[in-house]
Amino acid sequence: MRRAAILGLVASLAMPAAFAGEAPPPMLTGEVYSRQAQAVIVPMTTNWRASISTMAPEGSQVQAGDIVVEFDGTEAARQLETQEETARTEQAMTEREIAQLEKSLAQARFQFEQAQVTLDLATLKAEIPEGVLGAIEYAENQLAFEEATKALENARQAFADARKSLDDRVKQAELDERKLLVQAEWWTQMLESFQVRANQSGYVIYGIHPWTRTKFQEGDQVQTSFHVAQVADTADLAVKVWINGVDRPRVAAGDTVTIRLDALPDRAFQGRIESVSESSSNRQEWGWADYFEAEVVFDDKGVDDLLPGMSALVEVL
Repeated sequence: MRRAAILGLVASLAMPAAFAGEAPPPMLTGEVYSRQAQAVIVPMTTNWRASISTMAPEGSQVQAGDIVVEFDGTEAARQLETQEETARTEQAMTEREIAQLEKSLAQARFQFEQAQVTLDLATLKAEIPEGVLGAIEYAENQLAFEEATKALENARQAFADARKSLDDRVKQAELDERKLLVQAEWWTQMLESFQVRANQSGYVIYGIHPWTRTKFQEGDQVQTSFHVAQVADTADLAVKVWINGVDRPRVAAGDTVTIRLDALPDRAFQGRIESVSESSSNRQEWGWADYFEAEVVFDDKGVDDLLPGMSALVEVL
């Protein structure tokens, strides 16, 4: 009797130990997201920083062409205005310099033509024989011919230099104008990029600051390439979940799951894990463990009442 009681006690103690080796199915946390979302990213700026001026209300529905996020473009507008003023000033200066060079070229051309006429006359006189004029006058004509020849060469060189100076200045003006146009276009495009418009209809979802883990809002100072919001199309929704490194061996693409949403506590959805990332990353808000990102799709493609950003609990079956 006593031996039977002892054996029963041992069996009762052993049973929980046996069942303790069977771990419960993994429970994964995540959120609903749009696989066709338009990302709103902080555009390039001169100092890699920007300030959010306005944001469409989170959860609001926007149409293609609507402004979703607008960044402060005061500096870009000032730079563009300065660039345009510089362009006007340099254009006026260029026109004045070119006009002066054109005047110098006209004078050089006139002097060249005059020198040619002078040489023609000096040539005629130099061809008169010495016996007709006398030695002194003949020598003077020969000297005048040499001087006229040299003067013509100098005038030709001066004319060529004036023409080259004008051509160089015109080419430089074209390059300067092109440079100013490129700079103005660059500032214009930067200013336009500060207004991010929706390229599709959808719902506005604010992004999470990578450092503070708080949602972005108007007035925030952000850096270029930050993902501050998205326009989520509800036509193609899925659930993004994160798998702790400890549970990763027990989860694989193709596993069936049950999906429960905090916003719809009375409903459960069936789905499957479509993909799991090959590499892991840290999520500091959950500690320093490694997490793998996975995508869960719904079996029923016509699920209603779902919105991006809804938190989800996924049970792997």
